[in-house]
Amino acid sequence: MSGSSVILFKTGYSFISQPVQLGQGEEGKEGAVEECRIGPLPAFAVHGTVAVQAWNTDQVEVLSLGRRKKEDLELSLPTEDMSMAGFLEANMGTMVSVDVEEGQGMRASTRCYQGRVKWVKALGDEGTEARLAMLEMTEGQVKKDKLFNCSKIVNIEKIVEDEEEVSLVARYRRTSPSKAPMATLSYLTRGLAWAPSYSLLINKEEMTLRLDGHATFLCDLPQFDGEPVGCVSLVAERPKVHLEQLCDPLVSGMGAMDFIRQLGAETGQHVPQRRVRHSTAQFASKSMKSNKDDMGEEMVRDVSQSVEGIKGGESVEDFFHYQLQSVPLNHKQPVKMPFIKQCRDIKYEDIYFIDLDNNVRVASSGEDEESSVEVKHAISFKNSSGQPLTSA
Repeated sequence: MSGSSVILFKTGYSFISQPVQLGQGEEGKEGAVEECRIGPLPAFAVHGTVAVQAWNTDQVEVLSLGRRKKEDLELSLPTEDMSMAGFLEANMGTMVSVDVEEGQGMRASTRCYQGRVKWVKALGDEGTEARLAMLEMTEGQVKKDKLFNCSKIVNIEKIVEDEEEVSLVARYRRTSPSKAPMATLSYLTRGLAWAPSYSLLINKEEMTLRLDGHATFLCDLPQFDGEPVGCVSLVAERPKVHLEQLCDPLVSGMGAMDFIRQLGAETGQHVPQRRVRHSTAQFASKSMKSNKDDMGEEMVRDVSQSVEGIKGGESVEDFFHYQLQSVPLNHKQPVKMPFIKQCRDIKYEDIYFIDLDNNVRVASSGEDEESSVEVKHAISFKNSSGQPLTSA
């Protein structure tokens, strides 16, 4: 992900921009319409946020984006038992999607399970005994096994791994015979989050302290392999995301009616859709636009030669961005690094809080009674880092 730019939110969503090359670097004819493969994208991107923008619109015009067609995934054929259990047994260790009948009568329904075939009961001598099968399913970081009766299976399909990356096909027109036109691929996705933490080292003799602030990065996106990301912005607040659960069809590949039903569930309309706010995407787009002048050279710069560190900070509308450079984001490997400059020799004061209305009885002897009040000790100091402190 060298040369990429990432805006991280505490909600687990992130706006990612990465440089892509249109074509193979050969010089094309002016006015020619060409196609090329670009990517990769993660398995999920919020609907309406996937975009490709040419760096120089005087050289190339992006006409359309499409999902790259994948080859049909075929299941291995069983050698003897041609039942559903036989198909699962022949595809042991394969990721599959299984439709299973559940319930009876008016309560009957079909439910889909996705997972890796882990175990299938061996075929009995008579071949009439119901065969059971087990799928290893993953929910977040938790793995669990699902056991079901193979006689209830109505459909089996082979599927790609959850972490497999998606590629797109871009159609573009050259407006000048230039070589290797560059563009920026951007999208809003989930699976990348950050959380702040602070530490204070107090010197009681001199009544001073040292303030350190660290950011912990959690990454579930497989395209990050530890190669430093050129520019990372950490958003202090939690902007709302519209249609945050609805995946863009360019990434999911879902059909028209499936998309309409999911869209209805998200928006709460009669036709199923789910609700998403484009405020995060628009906000992120504005942030990226403000840095548009810097994207050209920085996108192709070898960030592996840069040292991890704090780049600064800025306010974007109602949000504050902590800016870092060369952040080594790595799939499934948490990373922790400073996100504000260390502040030394900060003067502090002792403060005591006393609630005189809240007396606590501590002793009673005859007519004599003693009481005390609770005292809380705290310190007060001025944040001299020049950047606001934010909560987790």
